[in-house]
Amino acid sequence: MVPLFPPHIRTVAVISPAGPVATEVFAAGTEALRGSGVRVKIMPHANGRDPEVPYLSAPAAARAADLTAAWLDPEVDLLFCGRGGFGSAQLLPLLDFPTLRQRRMPVVGFSDITALHWAMTALDVGIPIAGPMLSALPELNDACRNAMCDAIAGTPRRLGRFKVIKRGRAEGLPIPGNLSVAMSLAGTGWMPDLSGRILLFEDVNEPDYRLDRMFTQLEQCGSLSRCAGAVFGDFSGAADPERLIRRAAAAIDGPVLSGFPFGHGALFPAVNFRQRLLIDDDGVISASATC
Repeated sequence: MVPLFPPHIRTVAVISPAGPVATEVFAAGTEALRGSGVRVKIMPHANGRDPEVPYLSAPAAARAADLTAAWLDPEVDLLFCGRGGFGSAQLLPLLDFPTLRQRRMPVVGFSDITALHWAMTALDVGIPIAGPMLSALPELNDACRNAMCDAIAGTPRRLGRFKVIKRGRAEGLPIPGNLSVAMSLAGTGWMPDLSGRILLFEDVNEPDYRLDRMFTQLEQCGSLSRCAGAVFGDFSGAADPERLIRRAAAAIDGPVLSGFPFGHGALFPAVNFRQRLLIDDDGVISASATC
């Protein structure tokens, strides 16, 4: 079997910073983790459900305590998020980021985990990795397993060729995320500077007018004009996402690509926020060594 993690990842802690994970999904996902050859630590609220707020896995303080305990556990080499949903942003004011900065901890997840990943980026803490979560693990193909392993290790690789919306060349650190979650951080201290970054967005169940609103906000706050380029993933639920992508591309000076397999309906290749991406004139994306 193709390895899911590089050799230096020996113990993985499972956390749920946002929503609860269905019991059968949690069982299958953690079994897949164990099958990859790592030791698995399940944090106390990773498979819980807040009795008062059922769309959360636990109260914010408990979720923050799980993340902190796993991060600072000397045996743990990587944090693996159970699912998205909502709730990651609630942890941000409860986390002691200067203490967390003492360990370069990889944190794998996407969707609502964008809030945590972008705050980590803004404060230069840990190693955010946009990657599939528990529900996708039993179905990961060899290409996705390879991508996960390479992203965690920071191995240079070719991610593929994608549809060119705006031709050009660019190099920069990527900042993947769910568009609506990312925009919920605007105006907060957790919003990173997007200057010189390669944006990589996806979203799900957002109608065109809401996506248009978010792209307009990005444009009006200057983020689109300051980024190095943009790569757009899956926007399932939108009627005409390509029209919106082309409109956003007009405000971007660098290359713009679409069709990257990133989103809720795809088994996508993991992307390390600290691994520079290179986009060439033909729409080929490659990852260089980790910064």
